[in-house]
Amino acid sequence: MTVLKALMLPRDGEVVDGCREIDVYDLPTACDSTVTGLYLTGDVDQEYLLDQRPSLDSFVTGGGRIVINGHVQRKFLAGLTTWRTLDFRNPRDLTLTRVTEHPVWAGTDPKSFLYSTGAPGPVPFEELERIGVAGFYGRGWYADLPEGARVVHTLGTTHAPIDYDYPLGAGRVLVHGGNDLLQFASAARGTERLRGQLLRWLEGSDD
Repeated sequence: MTVLKALMLPRDGEVVDGCREIDVYDLPTACDSTVTGLYLTGDVDQEYLLDQRPSLDSFVTGGGRIVINGHVQRKFLAGLTTWRTLDFRNPRDLTLTRVTEHPVWAGTDPKSFLYSTGAPGPVPFEELERIGVAGFYGRGWYADLPEGARVVHTLGTTHAPIDYDYPLGAGRVLVHGGNDLLQFASAARGTERLRGQLLRWLEGSDD
């Protein structure tokens, strides 16, 4: 069983750790009965995906799983809601709070996602507060969540949902309202386990 990582640019289709990267426009032929999950990058063509909604709905309701990154502006899957910009003024407004445990983020500290910096290697959080830039994980949120949704992370003092998942038929949908999750899986952050956990979730191994 494999996971498809749909991209805007053509890839060679090589399978790496059970994940095969494809051009999103090849999705109709690439998503066959061997595929358990789809990982959609944040820059994916949502207008095209909107045209593919019947097949995407069928894939998930039939038991497939999908991770959606970025700012959803087209409801290309049943249950999706559109992304909204967060009104923020300082890093406190972007602080990540985990409100529900989820297997994709298991064993990671929400604080490790807040800041980004060009400094190589691990950097203590106190130093990140001084030299880092907040907001790369996400600067927006989702309202009007679908029935059965569980919020994983919220932002700031307004507790605005940024990560949530929900059931759709026999499958599940995971939405992350920011930059691609896989870019946050790194040894420097102490979050390298994120990649493997995300792929296992897409394979249906974790709930």
